[in-house]
Amino acid sequence: MINLNPFQDSSIEFLNEVVSSKKKRKSETPPFYKDRIIALSQMMLPAYQAYDAAFLENTLHTVTPSITFTSDQKFDVLKLYNYNSKPFTKLKNKIISRPNNHEVHTCQYCTISSINTLDHIIPKENYPEFVVHPNNLFPTCSQCNSYKSTKWMKDGVFEFLNPYLHYLPTEQFLFVNINYINNTFDISFYLDNSNNLIPLYLFNVIKNHYRNLHLLERFKNASYKIISEFDNSIQGSLTTQSLDNALNSARASISFNQATFGFNQFENIIKLELCNGVAFRQYCQTQGY
Repeated sequence: MINLNPFQDSSIEFLNEVVSSKKKRKSETPPFYKDRIIALSQMMLPAYQAYDAAFLENTLHTVTPSITFTSDQKFDVLKLYNYNSKPFTKLKNKIISRPNNHEVHTCQYCTISSINTLDHIIPKENYPEFVVHPNNLFPTCSQCNSYKSTKWMKDGVFEFLNPYLHYLPTEQFLFVNINYINNTFDISFYLDNSNNLIPLYLFNVIKNHYRNLHLLERFKNASYKIISEFDNSIQGSLTTQSLDNALNSARASISFNQATFGFNQFENIIKLELCNGVAFRQYCQTQGY
């Protein structure tokens, strides 16, 4: 999981772009949706300014609903969001862009699945005025978006990490135990901050994030494919070098990935344990290499 850069342009201009993209349909009768949403968007401008100020000050937790919509108005406002429409495609592409023309296509809530939706950081059901605020939208996979649902804060603590605003620690907090028992790998991920290098409040948010998204179990389920790919890579290296040298080469590759994706990316965590632990060597011994 890494921090992504938030939208840098005007949020109000983005709102206007989304509103402008809506067309009057021939089957409609007055009052037209386009006319209704233009009027509603003007009502939303002060709320956008308040969100922008809180975002810059990293005080989103102080934002409160500022507009009382009727049920019909709320329905109209929520219709502004359409992941597949051009404004949101452009927004997603800006957010996932990285230096050197690289792009992050993996969901950074889980680091497992591909991005195929935008999550509303502050829930749109409770804050419909922010349904298309660009800094309230984060590229995710549909599974994380579903698990997240309308959760946001509980008892004054964030239920999820905000990869725009929360500083993601460089210290390792995700760990894995791997044992090779009865010809199979037994895998268990866990979180740990016993050295207290991560502030307690932030670690509590991390624990909430991992619990709400069921990440430890999802990491375990995704690990067997990672192990299989790692095994194939090591076997290929053994045609020209020893197991020790092959594992040393793998460690070097992992260090490069850590520099790019952080020390808590689950794939790096499991590969490093395969290099350093005894389980993979035991497996190699049973396989005769």
